[in-house]
Amino acid sequence: MDGVSLLNQYLKSWTPTSLPTSTSISTINPTNTAGLALTLLELQNAIQTETNTISLYFLSRAARGVAASYTIISGQQYLATATATQDFPEVTSAMVNATLSLKQLEWKANLYAINLSVPFNAFFAAMFGVTLICLLGIGFSTKTKYFTICLACGTVLEVIGYVARTLAHYSWSDPNLFLCQIVSLTVAPAFIMAGVYYLLSQMIIIHGEQYAILKPIMVSIIFIFCDVVSLFVQASGGAAAAVSLRSFKDTELGTYIMVGGIGFQVVSMTLFLYFLFDFVYRSFFTANSNIKYSFSTYCSLLFNTKKGRLLRQDLEPFYDVGYKHIRQRSLFNYMPLVIIISVGFIYIRCIYRVIELSEGWRGYLITHEEYIFALDALMVLLTCITYVFFHPGLVFGKQMTAQISVSANKSESAADHESHCGNSRMYNYSKNHSNSPQSSHDEKFIMDQRQKYYNPYFLPTKFSQYNSHSCPSSETYTYSSYNSKLETKSESSWQNR
Repeated sequence: MDGVSLLNQYLKSWTPTSLPTSTSISTINPTNTAGLALTLLELQNAIQTETNTISLYFLSRAARGVAASYTIISGQQYLATATATQDFPEVTSAMVNATLSLKQLEWKANLYAINLSVPFNAFFAAMFGVTLICLLGIGFSTKTKYFTICLACGTVLEVIGYVARTLAHYSWSDPNLFLCQIVSLTVAPAFIMAGVYYLLSQMIIIHGEQYAILKPIMVSIIFIFCDVVSLFVQASGGAAAAVSLRSFKDTELGTYIMVGGIGFQVVSMTLFLYFLFDFVYRSFFTANSNIKYSFSTYCSLLFNTKKGRLLRQDLEPFYDVGYKHIRQRSLFNYMPLVIIISVGFIYIRCIYRVIELSEGWRGYLITHEEYIFALDALMVLLTCITYVFFHPGLVFGKQMTAQISVSANKSESAADHESHCGNSRMYNYSKNHSNSPQSSHDEKFIMDQRQKYYNPYFLPTKFSQYNSHSCPSSETYTYSSYNSKLETKSESSWQNR
């Protein structure tokens, strides 16, 4: 089969399947006739040698466009010069069909298969832009680096994505804009979640590492690694699917890769939610045995109600004393709820994306933009806005996030706290003996007793329940009774001498 026959196979006589109630006949400047003639010559040369079906399909589309354009130009010239009005209806009908043919060719080149909404896409681009400025301003003023960088990267990608969709309304066949919005909007939440993962690590340090299954550094490493893997898979799948769609090839492989990447992100976020809820439960109900679990108590602590604030006063002695000043800040007690809500928003978005892409690039969800705005754009925007009001720099305090070391095995604050508790015990013991007349004569004996007290292998068994993180006063019953025994023993030993 020669090239002309193949072209005739793909370029059949075209008539519109439906007629609009009203339409405007296209007009083409007659000076474009020379360009159309050159295009037709190139098509004739290409048809003689081309045998690839996909290439011939595109050649047929180009030929249809040339034929429709010639029809319109010829009709314009006839209507402008002819005097036989009886042929006008036939000529006009041919021009209408040619106009509809050009419209269909243009619509088939639409990579989105919808008319993109300029107002809504521009609105979300503007809102993400304002949110970005706020996040950068707060992060810069409070010197909160890592979290701000993560949120800023995600927000910048959202701005780029919705600006690209706004511009694509006027150029919906531009593959560069299509690729830009796909990749940007697909990977943006991964950067946002990287900041949230790090935030949970800091919350664990502030309360105490004993309230989490994993070490803070492991929380960051595991879930940020999962985010990077998900990001890479989503981006590669999105690029492959977009290129295939551009060339009208099968997009299933790229789509499945994207679905797999987002599905992996959903799985990692599900695991993260488990660790998050476990940490919240442990910090609420395992610190103080007097506080028993109930749903109302859980909600009171989570929503920081009046009852919850009273319960937190009972929990406070059991948390890391080195970060007490952070926990006493007005916004801090809302942070567990804020993290849960923000992760929930991104979780909804990811589940929507999995369902959307599983339907294909011409599925119901992806071709109805209201779902994109409600379940993707709005969810991510609410997450970013939430952290404008509950930015770690505002919640923890200026320059405080830099002092919360996630990479260290043991925070400096905790080490300082342990040293402080030990020094205070030594000071209280010395103070109890300072008024004894024998103390100045047998300082060595007293030091021996002090060393014996601080050796954990010689502590009485009743000290085994002592909570080192609470650093209680030396006036407690257990410590006072032990001091009395030491003092009695010290005095009797001196008298025997």
